[in-house]
Amino acid sequence: MQDSPENGPTGRPEKPDDRHRVFWIYVLILGAGIVFFFLGGLLMRNPNLPSYLYSRVTSWLQNENNPSSSRRLPPPPKTAQDYLELTHYDVRVLPPDQRGVALALADAIGNAAAVQDRLTALEQNVRNDLPTLKSANALSAYAKMKPAAAALLQAANQQKVFFQNLETKLTQQFERSGLHEDLAKQIAALFYERTPGQKVVDQADRSEKLASELLAIANLLSETPNKWHASSDGTISSQDKKLEEEYREHQQALMAAIAAVSSER
Repeated sequence: MQDSPENGPTGRPEKPDDRHRVFWIYVLILGAGIVFFFLGGLLMRNPNLPSYLYSRVTSWLQNENNPSSSRRLPPPPKTAQDYLELTHYDVRVLPPDQRGVALALADAIGNAAAVQDRLTALEQNVRNDLPTLKSANALSAYAKMKPAAAALLQAANQQKVFFQNLETKLTQQFERSGLHEDLAKQIAALFYERTPGQKVVDQADRSEKLASELLAIANLLSETPNKWHASSDGTISSQDKKLEEEYREHQQALMAAIAAVSSER
């Protein structure tokens, strides 16, 4: 007696074509999900998405379009410069220890671009709203800027911490890939020398100061309502001398922070 064909979900015998059809349905669903989340990131203006994807796509295209380096195995690296050159090779052909170094470097490049782009975008958002502080609606303008200032403060701290810890973090990753501590430190140091390094840490400090003073004034105004008056040019004053003095200190610091941020452009 012949075995009966395997039944499908509908109860009828399942044919090979049915299995292929189900497979392609799953592929389409998965592809649609990827597109959905990608477009969602763009619509939500995820500041990390463009730089990260750009880094990944650029790296892939370089490997695909450079046959002389993408497919062949590189000579055994000996110096820190040799290890940095591993980013030009297809990681699929690299030995495990070299692959770990190449992937760590690629991630560092992508993440460095992402944190810088995020801070630049958020700082520009705040700068665009600064003119609203010089109007009769200055009191409400400070309140409206609090979310943007808080986001800028977070991004500034993220960029500063990333670059301050970059060399140490890379060293640890290289050691986990099997490299000796001295060589790992040399590679990380050489990589850091080729980044903006201290320059972007200083940029983060300026953005942090701008955001901190905006938040300080906004919090002061919100915690003491009905104590303030804004003139047509945005000048804010209070009958309470202690509050007035505290506001003036933050206002002067804010003006200095705005000038510092503007001077870097």
